[in-house]
Amino acid sequence: MGSRARDDEDPFDLVDRLLGEQQVKHLELAQMVGEYRDLLHELRDRPFDAEAIRLARGLPGARYRVNTTYIQQNWLVLEAELKRMFPRED
Repeated sequence: MGSRARDDEDPFDLVDRLLGEQQVKHLELAQMVGEYRDLLHELRDRPFDAEAIRLARGLPGARYRVNTTYIQQNWLVLEAELKRMFPRED
């Protein structure tokens, strides 16, 4: 995961970089969901396409799961960094 702070990285720059990584991963997920929708439409038109059926049975797939795990872990890093930057004053 690319979320480690660099030695001399400003905390604001780190959070900005992490948010950028989140944005990219969410865009990748959106693209995958679009591909899944295309697959579904393909199956409607060709319901006996063995390869498309095999792919549909495997949804959401490893690539989607890896990206969602990355997003979850990156949010944990973001949350910790923001708490460090802006501690509660209770």
